[in-house]
Amino acid sequence: MKNEIRKHFKNLRNSLTEKEVKEKSLAILQTLTSYPFWQNAKHIMCYLSFGKEVYTKPIIEEAWKANKQVVIPVCKRETCDIEPSQLFSFADLEPRTMGILEPKEGKLMEVDPKVIDLCLIPGLAFDLMGHRIGFGAGYYDRFLPLLRSDTPKVALAYELQISQEPLPSENFDVLMDYICTEKGLYQSTTLLQEI
Repeated sequence: MKNEIRKHFKNLRNSLTEKEVKEKSLAILQTLTSYPFWQNAKHIMCYLSFGKEVYTKPIIEEAWKANKQVVIPVCKRETCDIEPSQLFSFADLEPRTMGILEPKEGKLMEVDPKVIDLCLIPGLAFDLMGHRIGFGAGYYDRFLPLLRSDTPKVALAYELQISQEPLPSENFDVLMDYICTEKGLYQSTTLLQEI
């Protein structure tokens, strides 16, 4: 069931053109940065986008411009754990497995998950109750409980990644607090802002 959902939403996402990805990602950045959870955060964890994911380079640059510390998830494939690492420059990264950017040798700067004030999360599909379907390895399901309970968990997604039907979920799944799309910000079942 989950694999069929993954395939369906991955195909939808992959149908976007590069131009659409850039335009929608820019709208997501504008929405995201207009909320207090962004403005008040000192340490922001943000994934490094890959393929047709919501493009995060401008988000990271915006965080640096606002004197925020940027933390990236580094995936440990042998344990399927995420190691949060501070990022000072894109020059500290290089493509590793499957071309995903990761810190170069000696550039991993481990960070205590408890210092993270805002966590931006990728995924393939989301529903309006905050359920998320990722790629299936469980990296974020293991990592998110390590954050402080008051750290907002914000999914970045295109509107077409939101399922109108409830997604299947497990007891260990961690719910998103918000979903930020090019249309606006969802909290639970409410659209807080429409652009």
